[in-house]
Amino acid sequence: MNKFLGDTERLADELFLIGHDDYNGKPLAAANLLDSALAGAILAELALAGRITITRGDVFVADNRAWQDPVADRTLGEIVRQGDGHDARAWLEFIRPQVHEQVGLRLVSAGALRRHSRRTLTLRKTVRWPGRDPNRVAAPRVRLAAVLERSDQPLDIRDATLAALVRSSGLIRVFGLPEHAVAQRISAARRLLPPALADLLAAVDATVATATLDIRR
Repeated sequence: MNKFLGDTERLADELFLIGHDDYNGKPLAAANLLDSALAGAILAELALAGRITITRGDVFVADNRAWQDPVADRTLGEIVRQGDGHDARAWLEFIRPQVHEQVGLRLVSAGALRRHSRRTLTLRKTVRWPGRDPNRVAAPRVRLAAVLERSDQPLDIRDATLAALVRSSGLIRVFGLPEHAVAQRISAARRLLPPALADLLAAVDATVATATLDIRR
């Protein structure tokens, strides 16, 4: 797969912005679910850039050149060090604990967000990611909602992947569109994805399912 960035944020950046309130920066989905999907978005960035491929659920390095991005390069470097053939779910679990902070700070460096942390009365630390420019912060959600609403046009590979990760995070409601129709459109688009991305999304779904069980316990 070829590199596909265009003029938009990177894939995980868009998912991060969709998954947080435009103004106060509060997450709009359970942390375990959003972070599982964000980890999938990092691997998807590498797959879309031709750096990795995924075959029958296992991750292989296709191009070990650095991408000049600290988040993607850190992940790619670790995949290179550990070697080919490790399960995508294991990589998702490896990436997930740090991914929220890493992607958030990438957006801070890009000037899109601020990082605001505080301690509650119980001394628990909370972090919020309020936007510096509400229009920029809202742009991925508005753009993807418009794409999903145009049922007469197919989603491209990148938007289909992003939409599937949004659905995995439980965030379809943020679009303000009929959820059943949007879910059907995402499912149809997902069936047309290349096998590498289809395998990755299956691994994300399995990781999310495990995280959901953990939340309910």
